[in-house]
Amino acid sequence: MAFWPLMIYEEKEVVDAMKFWLSLEESARLRQILHVLFNHHLGAVISQLRLRKKLPLKKKIKNARFKERELTPELVRIVIEDLDGSFIKLGQLLALRPDLIPIPYCEELSKLQDKVKPFPGNKAVEIIEKEFGKPVKRLFKSFDETPIAAASMGQVHSAVLKDGTKVAVKVQRPDIYRTVKIDIKLLYRFARLVSKRYGTGIINPAEIVQEFERYTEIELNYLKEAHNIDLFYHNFEKSKALLVPKVFWSHTTSRVLTMEYIAGKRLTDISKFKPAQRKRIVDTILNAEFEQIFRHGLFHADPHPGNYLIKRNGKIALLDFGIIGRLDYVMKEHMTDFFVSLVNADTEGLIDAALKLGITTQESDVETIRRDLYDYLAPFHDTPLDKIRIADLLHNIIKILRENHLRISPNFVLLVKATVTLEGLAQRLDPKLNFIASAKPFVKKLVRERMHPRRIAERAKRKIETMMEFAGSIPRKTDALLTELHDTTRDLHRIDTDISSLTRELDKSSNRVTLGFLAGTLFVASTILVPFQPQSTLGMPVLSFIGYVAAFVITISIFLSIMREKKI
Repeated sequence: MAFWPLMIYEEKEVVDAMKFWLSLEESARLRQILHVLFNHHLGAVISQLRLRKKLPLKKKIKNARFKERELTPELVRIVIEDLDGSFIKLGQLLALRPDLIPIPYCEELSKLQDKVKPFPGNKAVEIIEKEFGKPVKRLFKSFDETPIAAASMGQVHSAVLKDGTKVAVKVQRPDIYRTVKIDIKLLYRFARLVSKRYGTGIINPAEIVQEFERYTEIELNYLKEAHNIDLFYHNFEKSKALLVPKVFWSHTTSRVLTMEYIAGKRLTDISKFKPAQRKRIVDTILNAEFEQIFRHGLFHADPHPGNYLIKRNGKIALLDFGIIGRLDYVMKEHMTDFFVSLVNADTEGLIDAALKLGITTQESDVETIRRDLYDYLAPFHDTPLDKIRIADLLHNIIKILRENHLRISPNFVLLVKATVTLEGLAQRLDPKLNFIASAKPFVKKLVRERMHPRRIAERAKRKIETMMEFAGSIPRKTDALLTELHDTTRDLHRIDTDISSLTRELDKSSNRVTLGFLAGTLFVASTILVPFQPQSTLGMPVLSFIGYVAAFVITISIFLSIMREKKI
C-alpha cells in the first residue's frame, strides 16, 4: 500500500492545521507519540494527520518507503500500550463505549491493563506529608513504603491508623496531573486534525476527548472517587454478601485516598475457586449489580474480575470506583421496562423501551428506527432465554440506534458495558449460566414490587406532582403566550401598515413612471408630426402644439408632486 502521495499532500499546512505552539514538554511528548507510530509502521497515520514535519529527517525518508500495516483492533491496542500513561486510560474508556467505536475495537481495548512500575515509597511519603502538612508518623501508627499495588495514576500502600485500624492508602503519582494535562492538550489537537481530515459524522473526536477529560478529572481528584465510594458504602452497609471499603475522610485529600484495608483473593485467577464457590460468587455479584441498577440507580460501571476481592468469610468486596453510572428515576423505569420486555420476549415493549432510552435528533427517523429494531428483535420472540446472549443483543440495539442518529445517554452506554462485562465474568465463573435467565427472578420481583400499593402510590404521587407543577405553570405560560400573541399581532399590524404604505408608494411610483413615459411619448410624437401638419395662426401645427402643452403639464404635475413629498 503506497502512501507517498499522502506524504506530500499539502505538507505546508502541517503547522497551520495544528497551530503547534507547544511547550518543551508538549513537544517532547509529541515526538514520543510519533516515534511509537513510526516504529509500528504507521507512517500513513502520521502523514494523514500532516505531522511528517515533526519527524527527524532520516525517519521522514524511511517513513515513505517501508510497508504499511493495516490498523487492526489488536494493533491499536498494542500502540496504546506502548504510548502508556493517559493513552491507556483513554483506551480503557473507549472500551466502555460501543456507541462510539466498533465492537471489535471495544473488545480488544478491554484487554488493556495498567503495567507500570511503582514509584519510590519515599516519594509517596513526601506527597502525603505535603498534602497534610505534617509528618507521616503523626498521621499513621505505621506506614509501609513498599506498595501493594501500582497503576498508571497512583499506587496503594498499607498502613495502620493511630487507633490500630489497618487501611489502604492510595497515593497519586508525582507530576501525573501535569503529564495527563499535556496528553489531553495533544489529544484535542489531534481531534481537530482528525475532524478536519475526515469530518465528524456520527463520531465527534473532540467529544471523545471531552469525555476522557471528565473521566480523568475523577481519576486525578481522589475526593470525587472517595465520594463515590461513600455512596456505595451506605447503599451496601447492611448487605451480608457484598462489602464496600469505608473511606477515612480525615486522611483523604485530592491526592491521597485512605480506605479500609480488605484482605482477600482477587477474582482474576478463577481456577483458585471451586465450582460450588464460583456459583455462589456469581449469584452474589449479579444480584448486587441488579440491586445497583434497578434500586439504587447508582452502579459500578467496570465490574471486571480485578475489581472484586473474595474474603475468607465468603463476603465479596467491590473495589475501584473511578467509573460509575447514574440512572435517574425515569431512566430506571425505562430500564426496568426494557428488562421486563426482554425476559417476557415482548418485542413491542423492547422497541418502545429502547426508543425511550435514546434521544432523537433532527436527523432521526423514528419510524425507520422502529422498523429496524423490529426486524432485528422479532426473531427473538420464540427464542429460549438460554440461547440469547445479552452482549450481542445490546450491542446490536446500540448499533441500530447509532446508525439512525439517535443520541444515546452515556449512562445507558455505561450500563450496557457493565452488563456485557458481567455476562462475560458470569460465564467464566459458570459456563452453563445464562445472564437473561439469571435476571428473570430479579425482574419478576421488580414487577411484583411495581404492583405493590406503596410503589403505585409513589408513581401516582410523582404524576400528581408533575401535573400540579404543570398546572401551576399554566398561568405563567398563558401570560407569556398572550404577551407573545400581542407582540405578534402588533408586529403583524405594523407589517400590514408597512406593506400598505409600500403598496401606495409603489402605486405612486408606477403612476409617475407611466405619466413620465406618456409625457415623453407625447413630446417625441409631437416633434415627429411637425413636418406633416399645416401651420396654424400661432406659427405651429395644432396637434404638435397640443402635444407639447400636454407633455409640459404632465411634467410639471410630476415635479410638483415630488416637491410636495419632500416638504412633507
